[in-house]
Amino acid sequence: MPELTPSQEFERQIERIHKLIEAEGSEVTWNAHIPDPDSPGQSRQIDISIRRDGLFTHVECRLRKEPQDVTWIEELIGRRLSLVADAIIAVSASGFTATAHQKANRYGIILRDIASLSPQEVQNWGRGWKLSVNFCEFSKVVCTIKIAETLQTFRPQITDTAGGQLDPIVWRLIFQDAMRRLDQDGWPGVPSTIRMSCAINLLVDGRPPLSIEVRASVRRIVRDVSVASLVAYADPVCSTRHAQIGHFDLGKSEVIENRDDVAMIIDLSQINTPDSCCFETVLIDAGRPVRVRPSFIGIEEMVKCKIPITVCLEGPKATIPPQPIDV
Repeated sequence: MPELTPSQEFERQIERIHKLIEAEGSEVTWNAHIPDPDSPGQSRQIDISIRRDGLFTHVECRLRKEPQDVTWIEELIGRRLSLVADAIIAVSASGFTATAHQKANRYGIILRDIASLSPQEVQNWGRGWKLSVNFCEFSKVVCTIKIAETLQTFRPQITDTAGGQLDPIVWRLIFQDAMRRLDQDGWPGVPSTIRMSCAINLLVDGRPPLSIEVRASVRRIVRDVSVASLVAYADPVCSTRHAQIGHFDLGKSEVIENRDDVAMIIDLSQINTPDSCCFETVLIDAGRPVRVRPSFIGIEEMVKCKIPITVCLEGPKATIPPQPIDV
């Protein structure tokens, strides 16, 4: 998928806001295309469309440095008439001029802007919202594989069950399993030593092992993510806030809040996993019960980790020298 332009990113953000604040049953669509009423064979593009109960609202967005003036409002008045819209919402990232307010009020164009909030408001909001990223650090990892027969080679080949080279993600399943068990045991995150049997599928010189056991030291590493900014999606005339948008110092991560309804984006692509660690989870605390609609960016990157493992093979006569492996 091609990367979005800043203007398209802004439109997508406004789309997410309206998906949160519109009444249940509303259909909110970004980059909608509709037939021109006067030329049905021609398609007309709308930044965001909202349909509900037979009514059709157009949302048009402007990401500019200067406040939008009366010229844009007049364009939207004509657009509403031409496309037979029930309503048009004009969204400006930089506000509107006084004459734009007057013209919009006279002709029923609904105005919305993105208003920066005071440092005190940002600070107070940040006290309520907490975002942290948790990792599990694994050290002194020893994987002991017991085999039934004497090996024919000094350094036997460890493969997956298909006989190919062992894929690194199979080793990561060991740590996923460990984190799942720690979570089930109510592990508080303090340094611990774990010892457990594993059910990963592998072969030693083409033969299945008798058992696989892993021993490791584990601790939790927590990184708090600070609030970068807070803005309001508001009516610029009466200052009514329809939503608040909080951004965190984690790529494109954001929180859109409308009372106790919350939409979130967590940008996992910007998380740097520390050495010898696996990504565990993102913890979000709103300071109160809320209804959350989460989505994630870059979740495929979270399967990657680099953890040293020492593999020990134990046969019926002797133990094969350990084999260090970087996962």
